Amino acid sequence: MSIKELLFSFQGRIGRKVFWIWNVIYYLAIVGFGIGMNALFPAFAHLILPVFLIIALIPDLAITAKRWHDRNKSSWWLLMNIPLVIGRMTVPVGDPSLAGQSTTLQMVSSLAALICGAWILIECGFIKGTAGDNQYGPEPK
Repeated sequence: MSIKELLFSFQGRIGRKVFWIWNVIYYLAIVGFGIGMNALFPAFAHLILPVFLIIALIPDLAITAKRWHDRNKSSWWLLMNIPLVIGRMTVPVGDPSLAGQSTTLQMVSSLAALICGAWILIECGFIKGTAGDNQYGPEPK
């Protein structure tokens, strides 16, 4: 599978190793980008980070879809990512005075993100995929 197919195609299957490698790179990139934007453009970091997250969302969804496929589940399971995206977008960035001042929406979205994230982590990160071929393609090597 080419990098283009891996990052932008919602077809096929990947194993847990590829899923984990992607997620380590993805979250390090988010943290690094957030820290960099806060250092370089503190007044605009809260506007720039969501743009970066939206751009990075497509490859993240494509990778996760392939992992769901390896579990013999449809891409509809990607809907569990909605609370994760909302949770990421409601985190205050760049204004230290906002630290510790969570709104009800932020607390609810954080709880939903935690539950959905844990489910995705267990299903996609720890449980072995379907042995042999399934309706989404051959077993990843």
